[in-house]
Amino acid sequence: MDNVSDLLREADPLRHEPPLEEARERVRRAVLAAASGAGPRASLRFPSMRTSAALLAALAVIVLCAAMLGSKIWSGGNATLHAAAVRFEARLADTAFSPGLREARIAGSGGVVYLHQEIIVTNDDISDSRVIDSETPSRFGVVVTFNAAGTEKMRQATERHVGELIALIIDGQVTAAPRLRSPISASAMISGDFTKAEAERIANGMRIR
Repeated sequence: MDNVSDLLREADPLRHEPPLEEARERVRRAVLAAASGAGPRASLRFPSMRTSAALLAALAVIVLCAAMLGSKIWSGGNATLHAAAVRFEARLADTAFSPGLREARIAGSGGVVYLHQEIIVTNDDISDSRVIDSETPSRFGVVVTFNAAGTEKMRQATERHVGELIALIIDGQVTAAPRLRSPISASAMISGDFTKAEAERIANGMRIR
């Protein structure tokens, strides 16, 4: 009759499997055999110093060009936003209608003037324009300085019409129509009661042809 040890050995379901150490050894040998049969490892190849320097130089040129182009685009965008062209005209005007005159309202006052057809000066006759303080706090005006051609046009047109009105027109709208107390020559002031931002936009835009 079998003893207890024999009975337990017969009842073991893994009694026919090889010992665990033998299985591990077989796996280890299989791995080593596969590794020894594999081809040589692929080596990592790094660029030479000369190639690296050339690549870095090319990258630097690309970055510099992109920066210059971006700066130009950005600058152009700002000019469009903050210095859009402003159309300027000066014409003689009357307070009463007569044939050949065109009615126009003065911005901000509700007054009406009648414009002469002839344009005295335009943007092409301006050499400079700048913002100045107005008589009203926190309000501003614009001083326009004419070039040689514009100065002569204003002098000839205004010295014959002292006592009459001259309309200063921005983007088709009469912003001021002062009465001429003396001839105008080199400069004129537009006191349109503007905010500082409005005055700067007008002054900057007048210089754009």
